Amino acid sequence: MRIRRNTEERYPLTITQNTFRPNSISRVGGVFVVVAFLLPAMTVLAAFCINSAQMQLARTELMVATDAAAKAGGRAFSELQSTNEAKRAARVTAARNFVQGEKLRLRLSNAANEIEFGRTEQPGGEFSRYDFIKIPTDDVEQEIALANAVRVTGKRDAYSRTGKVPLFLPGILNSNDFSIRQDAIAMQVDRDIALVLDRSGSMSEVFFDWPRGQSPWYQSVLRTAVSQGLLILHRGNYYYAKGVTPTSYQQWAWQSYYHNGPAPTSPWEDLVTAVHAFLEVLEKTCQAEQVAIASYASKASLDFNLTKKYQSTRDCIAKLFPTGMTAIGEGMFRGYEALDGTSSRPYAAKTMVVMTDGIHNTGISPDKVARELIEVGDLIIHTITFGESADQSLMQTVASIGGGNHYHASDASELVMAFQEIANNLPTILVE
Repeated sequence: MRIRRNTEERYPLTITQNTFRPNSISRVGGVFVVVAFLLPAMTVLAAFCINSAQMQLARTELMVATDAAAKAGGRAFSELQSTNEAKRAARVTAARNFVQGEKLRLRLSNAANEIEFGRTEQPGGEFSRYDFIKIPTDDVEQEIALANAVRVTGKRDAYSRTGKVPLFLPGILNSNDFSIRQDAIAMQVDRDIALVLDRSGSMSEVFFDWPRGQSPWYQSVLRTAVSQGLLILHRGNYYYAKGVTPTSYQQWAWQSYYHNGPAPTSPWEDLVTAVHAFLEVLEKTCQAEQVAIASYASKASLDFNLTKKYQSTRDCIAKLFPTGMTAIGEGMFRGYEALDGTSSRPYAAKTMVVMTDGIHNTGISPDKVARELIEVGDLIIHTITFGESADQSLMQTVASIGGGNHYHASDASELVMAFQEIANNLPTILVE
């Protein structure tokens, strides 16, 4: 047998080396030409993008600064009713903000037109945008015209105090700097207000510190009161005439018989005077504000729903009288019924003012009520305490929960001032 061996066929290895040809050199040179042409253009484009980003950042910084200044000015104008204070607040707030490394500095002169006053209107109806109608500042200061808005114009240009903004990469497109301008309008909004008033028994108490040698119970005083129709003498006994109370009789004796000056008044009488002052302030504002009256003693009631007819509110208060205990929380619930009822307006700011001269002693606690109301509704709760017997600590807590302010009045004049300050404390929003 013959054995055949497999043979492995070998092929020779051929190595081919690449060599550069003249046409390859021309292609590489073409790439260099294209790169040389595009590089300057790309550099200019990159610089343009950097400058554009800088300009956008500057506009954002200016918008933030101008908005803050307008809101501060509007707030000050609302609370202090002073154009000078509004300008000062706007200027100070603006200077706390930086635009490209420079504080935003506003000029206060009327000719600069950087801080202006006016009113807002909605020419297209309730759901349209607001238009700003400028009013000369002198007319606002002299109360010739009423304003409800502040417009602040922030700018970095050739006429501003800090000048134009230098470009980060100057010389691009023949520009070395740029100008920016931003307007912001802060407007005072309408309010629906619920006054929650204390008519507990302590509100009727009057303290007469009779000088030595004086008394309303002397026979000479009583006989004079009979002659003037304040008392009735029957079978040797004195009775109060119709409409005369022990308090009003003693006030007459203090003021008219003994001529001791203004007679002491009850906390309730002081409260009525303060509410009248509150309504008088509202009558002078541009806003169309609605007021409701709720009151509380041992029980609480919604005495008059939201209305723009303030005389009806005054007539309602005249019919109330103090008696009973102090259910502050129940009164707050009744006040919220008005703010959440059919007479409330969806775009009005809701405000509750809770006043007391004493200590909560029956019903649900007012701080618990405040937490419940804040959870279900968007409202501000201000509190007022009157006299040294009032629980200031508790009512401060209620105001803190409600995002409002707490005021304490030690006498009748301070009570009036507290109500007037709340009346002037209009909520402010940015509309531009």
